[in-house]
Amino acid sequence: MTSVEPLNIGREARLRKKWMQMWEELGQRILKFPKWMQDIVLEDINTAIRNRVATMEMIQNAKRRN
Repeated sequence: MTSVEPLNIGREARLRKKWMQMWEELGQRILKFPKWMQDIVLEDINTAIRNRVATMEMIQNAKRRN
């Protein structure tokens, strides 16, 4: 089991780096908008991510039951 853990740590680090780069790029673009537009975009992103995560969790839970 311990041989798998370092692979997961490396994978998580790569995903975290990719995630942070993505948010940095998006953040630079979003900050160019007026405040009211920033609020709309951030709320849309929040809603989209929450919905996607909930959907993926339901799929994962359904697969576990089968």
